Amino acid sequence: MKNLKKFCLSFLLVAFAFSGVEGFAEEAANLEDKLLPLVTMEQAFAKALQRRGLLVRFIEQENAKLKETEDEEEVQKIAQGLAQARNALAELTTYMDVIFGLGGNRSYEYDNVKSTIYLRVGTVTEVFARAVQARDSYAQRVLELKELIDKEEDETRKATLQREHDAAAQRWALLVNALYSIYQVHPKRNYQFNPENLTLYLKTSDEEIQKLNAEIEKLREEQNKTE
Repeated sequence: MKNLKKFCLSFLLVAFAFSGVEGFAEEAANLEDKLLPLVTMEQAFAKALQRRGLLVRFIEQENAKLKETEDEEEVQKIAQGLAQARNALAELTTYMDVIFGLGGNRSYEYDNVKSTIYLRVGTVTEVFARAVQARDSYAQRVLELKELIDKEEDETRKATLQREHDAAAQRWALLVNALYSIYQVHPKRNYQFNPENLTLYLKTSDEEIQKLNAEIEKLREEQNKTE
């Protein structure tokens, strides 16, 4: 359980730097003259794999401990930690499938050394661009369907449109959460992508950066206390 908390807090140091900005996003909106590097496309993929690997190993270790533990109180603690880790792993796996999935593509590649056929997901840039485009497409479709629903007078047709609207809204929310989990991209913030170094930047201000640094330092102090 302690290892899981340490892992979660370590990830929080990264995630908070970008999740904590929402509270004063409007305040900084007119002053966003600075670019804060968030993550490179390679780093995003590597971190997602690392997080998944850590969760898998934690679950394996805790399962082994659970089999050897007879103390009822300790069993409950381990079981609680396992439930949290399994939920986190399931969520992360879903988000990775959404971002790094094939996206309807069926492009094959052949490794003649290993005699293996691969399905090509795409370059790190293509994967990111595809996810953002899909999110924006669903957002647009949700707005279009909302307008059609408001104008539709036939109840049967309106119900059909509502079901399509709800499905599109659900998919949009999934993409929003996946983009945030993998890249820390929030739909209400402004970003800039540099294709030369494959780095995603958050448009921000000096004041916002100072607030973020203060919060990150606070979290680091909390992490040090747990070690």
